[in-house]
Amino acid sequence: MSFWSLAALAYVVVRTVAAGALLVLAIRRRASAVVAAHAISDASAALLVSAYALHPLRAALGFLVVPLFVVFLAWELLSATRRLDLLGETPDSQLSDAEMLGWTARWFWDALNIIPVFVIGAMVVGNAVFYGIDLPGTPSGLSCKSAELTPGSTLTLRMRTPHGPELGVFTPRRGYLSLRAPLAARTAPEVYHLEHQNRLDLRTDAATAWRHLDAADELVFVDAGTYTFSMGAYKDASRAFTCVVHYRP
Repeated sequence: MSFWSLAALAYVVVRTVAAGALLVLAIRRRASAVVAAHAISDASAALLVSAYALHPLRAALGFLVVPLFVVFLAWELLSATRRLDLLGETPDSQLSDAEMLGWTARWFWDALNIIPVFVIGAMVVGNAVFYGIDLPGTPSGLSCKSAELTPGSTLTLRMRTPHGPELGVFTPRRGYLSLRAPLAARTAPEVYHLEHQNRLDLRTDAATAWRHLDAADELVFVDAGTYTFSMGAYKDASRAFTCVVHYRP
Protein backbone atom coordinates (compact mmCIF):
# COMPACT_ATOMS: atom_id res chain seq x y z
CA MET A 1 0.00 0.00 0.00
CA SER A 2 1.37 3.42 -0.98
CA PHE A 3 2.18 6.25 1.41
CA TRP A 4 -0.79 8.29 0.14
CA SER A 5 -3.16 5.38 0.72
CA LEU A 6 -1.93 5.02 4.31
CA ALA A 7 -2.22 8.78 4.85
CA ALA A 8 -5.76 8.71 3.44
CA LEU A 9 -6.78 5.87 5.78
CA ALA A 10 -5.30 7.69 8.79
CA TYR A 11 -7.28 10.77 7.80
CA VAL A 12 -10.42 8.64 7.55
CA VAL A 13 -9.98 7.32 11.09
CA VAL A 14 -9.92 10.85 12.51
CA ARG A 15 -12.89 12.02 10.44
CA THR A 16 -14.92 8.89 11.25
CA VAL A 17 -14.38 9.26 15.00
CA ALA A 18 -15.42 12.91 14.79
CA ALA A 19 -18.50 12.06 12.72
CA GLY A 20 -19.55 9.31 15.11
CA ALA A 21 -19.14 11.55 18.14
CA LEU A 22 -21.21 14.32 16.56
CA LEU A 23 -23.96 11.94 15.52
CA VAL A 24 -24.20 10.39 18.99
CA LEU A 25 -24.27 13.88 20.50
CA ALA A 26 -27.05 14.94 18.16
CA ILE A 27 -29.17 11.89 19.02
CA ARG A 28 -28.70 12.02 22.79
CA ARG A 29 -29.20 15.75 23.19
CA ARG A 30 -31.81 16.03 20.46
CA ALA A 31 -29.67 18.71 18.92
CA SER A 32 -30.61 20.63 15.82
CA ALA A 33 -30.47 19.08 12.41
CA VAL A 34 -27.30 21.10 11.75
CA VAL A 35 -25.21 18.78 13.91
CA ALA A 36 -26.70 15.68 12.27
CA ALA A 37 -26.09 17.14 8.81
CA HIS A 38 -22.49 17.85 9.73
CA ALA A 39 -22.09 14.24 10.89
CA ILE A 40 -23.54 12.96 7.59
CA SER A 41 -21.12 15.21 5.69
CA ASP A 42 -18.20 13.79 7.68
CA ALA A 43 -19.38 10.26 6.99
CA SER A 44 -19.54 11.05 3.26
CA ALA A 45 -16.02 12.46 3.43
CA ALA A 46 -14.78 9.32 5.18
CA LEU A 47 -16.28 7.08 2.49
CA LEU A 48 -14.77 9.17 -0.31
CA VAL A 49 -11.28 9.11 1.18
CA SER A 50 -11.56 5.39 1.95
CA ALA A 51 -12.66 4.75 -1.63
CA TYR A 52 -9.54 6.58 -2.84
CA ALA A 53 -7.29 4.28 -0.82
CA LEU A 54 -9.19 0.99 -1.24
CA HIS A 55 -10.06 -0.24 -4.73
CA PRO A 56 -12.60 -2.91 -3.56
CA LEU A 57 -14.63 -0.20 -1.79
CA ARG A 58 -14.29 2.07 -4.81
CA ALA A 59 -15.57 -0.68 -7.07
CA ALA A 60 -18.45 -1.49 -4.70
CA LEU A 61 -19.61 2.13 -4.47
CA GLY A 62 -19.42 2.74 -8.20
CA PHE A 63 -21.41 5.82 -9.18
CA LEU A 64 -22.63 6.28 -5.58
CA VAL A 65 -19.48 8.34 -5.01
CA VAL A 66 -21.14 11.12 -7.04
CA PRO A 67 -24.04 11.79 -4.59
CA LEU A 68 -21.63 11.35 -1.67
CA PHE A 69 -19.43 14.07 -3.12
CA VAL A 70 -22.45 16.30 -3.77
CA VAL A 71 -23.63 15.92 -0.14
CA PHE A 72 -20.18 16.75 1.22
CA LEU A 73 -19.70 19.72 -1.11
CA ALA A 74 -23.19 21.16 -0.54
CA TRP A 75 -22.87 21.06 3.24
CA GLU A 76 -19.38 22.55 3.31
CA LEU A 77 -20.41 25.36 0.97
CA LEU A 78 -23.46 26.05 3.13
CA SER A 79 -21.30 26.11 6.26
CA ALA A 80 -18.74 28.41 4.65
CA THR A 81 -21.49 30.80 3.53
CA ARG A 82 -22.90 30.88 7.06
CA ARG A 83 -19.49 31.69 8.54
CA LEU A 84 -18.93 34.48 6.03
CA ASP A 85 -22.30 35.96 6.99
CA LEU A 86 -21.24 35.90 10.64
CA LEU A 87 -17.99 37.64 9.78
CA GLY A 88 -19.93 40.37 8.00
CA GLU A 89 -21.93 41.21 11.15
CA THR A 90 -20.70 44.14 13.21
CA PRO A 91 -19.72 42.95 16.71
CA ASP A 92 -21.01 44.80 19.78
CA SER A 93 -17.48 45.33 20.99
CA GLN A 94 -13.97 45.19 19.57
CA LEU A 95 -12.71 41.63 19.21
CA SER A 96 -9.72 40.80 21.36
CA ASP A 97 -6.50 39.39 19.94
CA ALA A 98 -7.37 36.00 21.41
CA GLU A 99 -10.77 36.00 19.66
CA MET A 100 -9.21 37.03 16.35
CA LEU A 101 -6.65 34.25 16.75
CA GLY A 102 -9.46 31.81 17.47
CA TRP A 103 -11.32 32.81 14.29
CA THR A 104 -8.14 32.47 12.24
CA ALA A 105 -7.36 29.06 13.72
CA ARG A 106 -10.94 27.96 13.04
CA TRP A 107 -10.69 28.89 9.37
CA PHE A 108 -7.30 27.22 9.09
CA TRP A 109 -8.64 24.03 10.69
CA ASP A 110 -11.67 24.05 8.40
CA ALA A 111 -9.41 24.42 5.37
CA LEU A 112 -7.38 21.38 6.46
CA ASN A 113 -10.61 19.40 6.74
CA ILE A 114 -12.23 20.55 3.50
CA ILE A 115 -9.49 20.96 0.88
CA PRO A 116 -7.99 17.41 1.08
CA VAL A 117 -11.42 15.78 0.88
CA PHE A 118 -12.47 18.04 -1.98
CA VAL A 119 -9.38 17.13 -4.02
CA ILE A 120 -9.62 13.40 -3.23
CA GLY A 121 -13.37 13.34 -3.77
CA ALA A 122 -13.00 14.99 -7.17
CA MET A 123 -10.42 12.34 -8.14
CA VAL A 124 -12.69 9.50 -7.00
CA VAL A 125 -15.65 10.94 -8.92
CA GLY A 126 -13.43 11.39 -11.97
CA ASN A 127 -12.34 7.76 -11.71
CA ALA A 128 -15.98 6.63 -11.62
CA VAL A 129 -17.22 8.87 -14.44
CA PHE A 130 -14.26 9.06 -16.81
CA TYR A 131 -12.16 6.17 -18.09
CA GLY A 132 -8.37 6.35 -17.72
CA ILE A 133 -8.07 7.98 -14.27
CA ASP A 134 -6.30 5.32 -12.21
CA LEU A 135 -6.12 5.61 -8.43
CA PRO A 136 -4.11 3.62 -5.84
CA GLY A 137 -4.87 -0.09 -5.87
CA THR A 138 -6.41 -0.13 -9.34
CA PRO A 139 -5.57 -3.53 -10.86
CA SER A 140 -3.75 -3.70 -14.17
CA GLY A 141 -5.88 -3.65 -17.28
CA LEU A 142 -4.33 -6.96 -18.36
CA SER A 143 -3.51 -10.02 -16.25
CA CYS A 144 -2.12 -13.46 -17.14
CA LYS A 145 -3.02 -16.71 -15.44
CA SER A 146 -0.95 -18.88 -15.15
CA ALA A 147 2.56 -17.41 -15.12
CA GLU A 148 4.29 -20.75 -15.81
CA LEU A 149 3.20 -22.62 -18.95
CA THR A 150 3.96 -26.02 -20.44
CA PRO A 151 2.75 -27.80 -23.61
CA GLY A 152 -0.99 -28.46 -23.38
CA SER A 153 -1.67 -25.94 -20.61
CA THR A 154 -4.04 -22.98 -20.98
CA LEU A 155 -3.22 -19.32 -20.52
CA THR A 156 -6.12 -17.08 -19.50
CA LEU A 157 -5.90 -13.39 -20.34
CA ARG A 158 -8.25 -11.18 -18.32
CA MET A 159 -8.79 -7.69 -19.68
CA ARG A 160 -10.45 -4.66 -18.15
CA THR A 161 -13.09 -3.39 -20.56
CA PRO A 162 -13.26 -1.34 -22.60
CA HIS A 163 -9.66 -1.54 -23.78
CA GLY A 164 -7.69 -0.82 -26.94
CA PRO A 165 -8.14 -2.80 -30.17
CA GLU A 166 -4.53 -4.03 -30.21
CA LEU A 167 -3.56 -7.24 -28.41
CA GLY A 168 -0.29 -9.01 -29.07
CA VAL A 169 2.71 -10.79 -27.61
CA PHE A 170 6.48 -10.26 -27.67
CA THR A 171 8.03 -13.69 -28.18
CA PRO A 172 11.53 -14.72 -27.05
CA ARG A 173 12.99 -15.04 -30.60
CA ARG A 174 10.38 -14.17 -33.23
CA GLY A 175 9.52 -10.62 -32.30
CA TYR A 176 6.00 -9.25 -31.96
CA LEU A 177 2.93 -11.23 -33.00
CA SER A 178 -0.65 -9.94 -33.14
CA LEU A 179 -3.21 -12.26 -31.63
CA ARG A 180 -6.07 -13.24 -33.85
CA ALA A 181 -8.71 -13.08 -31.13
CA PRO A 182 -12.18 -14.60 -31.74
CA LEU A 183 -14.15 -11.43 -32.49
CA ALA A 184 -17.01 -10.51 -34.78
CA ALA A 185 -16.72 -8.52 -37.97
CA ARG A 186 -16.55 -4.73 -37.61
CA THR A 187 -20.10 -4.56 -38.92
CA ALA A 188 -21.31 -6.41 -35.81
CA PRO A 189 -22.53 -4.49 -32.74
CA GLU A 190 -19.70 -2.81 -30.85
CA VAL A 191 -20.26 -4.97 -27.77
CA TYR A 192 -18.88 -7.95 -29.73
CA HIS A 193 -15.66 -6.22 -30.77
CA LEU A 194 -12.32 -7.05 -29.19
CA GLU A 195 -12.39 -3.84 -27.15
CA HIS A 196 -15.26 -5.27 -25.09
CA GLN A 197 -13.92 -8.78 -24.54
CA ASN A 198 -12.79 -9.32 -20.96
CA ARG A 199 -11.33 -12.81 -21.30
CA LEU A 200 -9.32 -14.84 -23.79
CA ASP A 201 -8.20 -18.45 -23.29
CA LEU A 202 -5.10 -19.59 -25.19
CA ARG A 203 -3.94 -23.20 -25.31
CA THR A 204 -0.19 -23.39 -25.65
CA ASP A 205 -0.40 -26.12 -28.29
CA ALA A 206 -3.07 -24.42 -30.42
CA ALA A 207 -2.91 -20.60 -29.96
CA THR A 208 -1.98 -18.79 -33.18
CA ALA A 209 -1.09 -15.24 -34.13
CA TRP A 210 0.07 -13.33 -37.19
CA ARG A 211 3.11 -11.22 -37.98
CA HIS A 212 1.70 -9.32 -40.97
CA LEU A 213 -1.79 -9.00 -42.40
CA ASP A 214 -0.81 -11.01 -45.47
CA ALA A 215 1.18 -13.63 -43.51
CA ALA A 216 -0.09 -17.02 -42.48
CA ASP A 217 -0.95 -17.74 -38.87
CA GLU A 218 1.80 -19.26 -36.76
CA LEU A 219 1.89 -20.87 -33.34
CA VAL A 220 2.46 -18.46 -30.48
CA PHE A 221 4.25 -20.79 -28.09
CA VAL A 222 7.24 -22.35 -29.83
CA ASP A 223 10.45 -21.27 -28.13
CA ALA A 224 11.21 -21.58 -24.43
CA GLY A 225 11.48 -18.32 -22.57
CA THR A 226 9.55 -15.21 -21.56
CA TYR A 227 6.43 -14.07 -23.42
CA THR A 228 5.21 -10.52 -22.77
CA PHE A 229 1.58 -9.89 -23.69
CA SER A 230 0.64 -6.30 -24.48
CA MET A 231 -2.78 -4.65 -24.74
CA GLY A 232 -3.48 -1.06 -25.76
CA ALA A 233 -5.42 1.31 -23.52
CA TYR A 234 -8.88 2.52 -24.47
CA LYS A 235 -8.68 5.55 -26.79
CA ASP A 236 -5.07 6.16 -25.77
CA ALA A 237 -2.46 4.72 -28.10
CA SER A 238 0.38 6.00 -25.89
CA ARG A 239 -0.53 3.64 -23.02
CA ALA A 240 -0.34 -0.14 -22.84
CA PHE A 241 -0.87 -2.84 -20.24
CA THR A 242 1.42 -5.85 -20.08
CA CYS A 243 1.74 -9.19 -18.33
CA VAL A 244 4.51 -11.77 -18.49
CA VAL A 245 4.48 -15.57 -18.67
CA HIS A 246 7.22 -18.20 -18.96
CA TYR A 247 6.94 -21.12 -21.36
CA ARG A 248 8.89 -24.36 -20.99
CA PRO A 249 8.46 -26.92 -23.82
